[in-house]
Amino acid sequence: MSESDEIQLLETLAGEIRTQAAEGRENLCVERLLAAAPWSRRQMERLFRERYLTSPARYFRDCQTEAAERLLSAGHDVLSASQESGFASPGRLHDALVLRRGLTPGEVRRRGAGVTIDFGFFDTQIGVVLLAATTRGLCSLRICQFVGAEEQLAEVRRDYPEAEIIENPEPVQPYADQLVAYLDARSERFCPQLDILYGTTFQREVWAELQRTKPGDVFSYTDLAARVGRPDAVRAVAGACARNHIAIAIPCHRAVRQDGSLAGFRWGTDWKRRLLDLEAQIGGQQSLNLMNAAPSSPAA
Repeated sequence: MSESDEIQLLETLAGEIRTQAAEGRENLCVERLLAAAPWSRRQMERLFRERYLTSPARYFRDCQTEAAERLLSAGHDVLSASQESGFASPGRLHDALVLRRGLTPGEVRRRGAGVTIDFGFFDTQIGVVLLAATTRGLCSLRICQFVGAEEQLAEVRRDYPEAEIIENPEPVQPYADQLVAYLDARSERFCPQLDILYGTTFQREVWAELQRTKPGDVFSYTDLAARVGRPDAVRAVAGACARNHIAIAIPCHRAVRQDGSLAGFRWGTDWKRRLLDLEAQIGGQQSLNLMNAAPSSPAA
């Protein structure tokens, strides 16, 4: 089979999955996929994952969730939207939407209206940063030195056009305090509670893997692609890093090109280098603090 024929067949399978989701099925019928392809199930799933960066089952769940979103946005109540899109219960729909969108079904139904985002500008060791958060967690951290504060705020408003965005630093202050403590090497990590309000399943997998890395780690996009089980998706991994809107907490600055050179960074490669240098210094300072805190050996 030629490469073009293989691609066309995989696109046919993707179309079949979308059709099943549109039918309101609760689960993907793999037998219908195998009937349309000359491959074993294992081979079919491998080729599909290489092409679409996700499994057929997860692709089906994403299509199912998108169908429910459309119904909710059109004014359907949560019960009917869950039934028509194939979810076993409103609770299953709720969990799927929170996982993929960070929004509840009711918030999706209101097209995001009712979501309140508090924000503030804070002085830190890396200059002014914009921090924004919902009641569930930090949803944006933007460095304002490379792009001005007003431009960064405009981006937040574009990202969440239906949300109520209020300048109210007080509820966001704890996140600023955590960030400052980390940059001062008084805290080993900056791991605040996050509320990631958007992102595809694949992007979220990349961001979750980045959160598992340690300060001072530097790795290539190729390494990161392998870590998320998508060794051929290097470009898509780089794209996920570029879409990250929570700097430092999701440390995409630790990913570099295969040759060690710095690739694009949402806030500029100059800031990428500064953050890497800063984390290297933080690591050294933390090691020194541990040495100073160690009890001295008793005299012989």
